[in-house]
Amino acid sequence: MIYRILIFLFCFSVYSKPISVTNKRDLDFGTLVQGDPKKVISPKGSEPNNARFLVKGDKNTSYTILLPTEAYIYLGGNGSQKIKVRNFKSRPAAGANGLLNSKGKQTVKVGATLNAIGVNKAPGAYSGSFTIDVIY
Repeated sequence: MIYRILIFLFCFSVYSKPISVTNKRDLDFGTLVQGDPKKVISPKGSEPNNARFLVKGDKNTSYTILLPTEAYIYLGGNGSQKIKVRNFKSRPAAGANGLLNSKGKQTVKVGATLNAIGVNKAPGAYSGSFTIDVIY
């Protein structure tokens, strides 16, 4: 008796589109004066001053958001006068999974808390940056 064994070898590639994050709107604490209390910016959709990022990748794919624990804004963008920004929050929430829609997109909204403005803080324009990470 002769048996024939057929072996099929399939070769294929699996790939995913790289995930990308684009800044669409900066986090804006507005105009403050010396002695002002802390200022909280919510990540909720109706908040006009929260940061917005567009996440793009494979459609209907989940991803995880990582936010900083703190950052600083500086007088003139790099001066010695600084103010701490903390309690970063996002929608979808950090640590949870965001989900890209059928077009492979989702907007992430980020808010944070700016520490109280000391009465001795130098006046002027303060700015800085922070990083969010998204992971497939």
